[in-house]
Amino acid sequence: MAGGGRDHARPAVTGGMEGKRIPHVATCVLCAWVSLSCGIQSVPYISRISDPVSTDLSGMSEIVLPSGGTEGFGSTDPFTHFVIFYRIYMSTVGSPPDPVTSSQDRSTINSLLNTDFNTIFPWTDPTNTSVNASGVMNFFNGRGFVSLELDEATIGGRNGVLGANALGKALRMDFANVAGERPSLSLGGVQYFLRRASSSQRFPEINPQPERDGIVTPPFLNFFEEMRVRRDDFNADVATTIPTGSEHAYVLMYIAAAGADGVPPVAVFSQPTFLGIFRLPGPL
Repeated sequence: MAGGGRDHARPAVTGGMEGKRIPHVATCVLCAWVSLSCGIQSVPYISRISDPVSTDLSGMSEIVLPSGGTEGFGSTDPFTHFVIFYRIYMSTVGSPPDPVTSSQDRSTINSLLNTDFNTIFPWTDPTNTSVNASGVMNFFNGRGFVSLELDEATIGGRNGVLGANALGKALRMDFANVAGERPSLSLGGVQYFLRRASSSQRFPEINPQPERDGIVTPPFLNFFEEMRVRRDDFNADVATTIPTGSEHAYVLMYIAAAGADGVPPVAVFSQPTFLGIFRLPGPL
């Protein structure tokens, strides 16, 4: 309508650049309006999970997961569940500094562990406001990480252990350095034993070892003789850099909130949070 007012205020221009400028300006205004009304305002957001107060080789202190009142976690928000990404690293080092806090400490355990940690750090840095959270799953899959599973319990999805029912509850991880004592996740005081993943987007058949009488034994224990053999379809959750003579194993873990938004649904994630570097106990 404003364009009509200008036409009455001065003679019409029939040629030259002036005649082309009005539709060009109108197009710019329209594009800006579309961007503001359809693009920026519709981008879904899920709040980042707080860092653990402390973490060492035997586990991490409790963190309280976001409640339903936190941005992105309400009943009409995209959140569906939390996902824990992990990767196992073989090592010749049995007694590294505890906790592991420096690049030198991480490299002493396994050079690839240090490379992965440093590459992932910008994604977990709470001061980094430019993280493309929609790419979290593809990023971790691309680095060889897989999603944690639980023994005799479903971990993911809205109705899983780390689904909507986990909101506002205290989460902790335990990796006691006691042979045969299986690492566990505790949520709201209820303990669940960890299990290595059976498949992932990148590795359709992870095949965690050892295998006994045709049955895979997938707990988070250090079966180093079997775990030192690694292919993309065999112990695929173990990092590819395996130092000669490795008899120890460590795991690097991160957590993120996951959800879906739009039609058809598109995956949405929070910025990931570092949980810790933990030592896998040996079997009995």
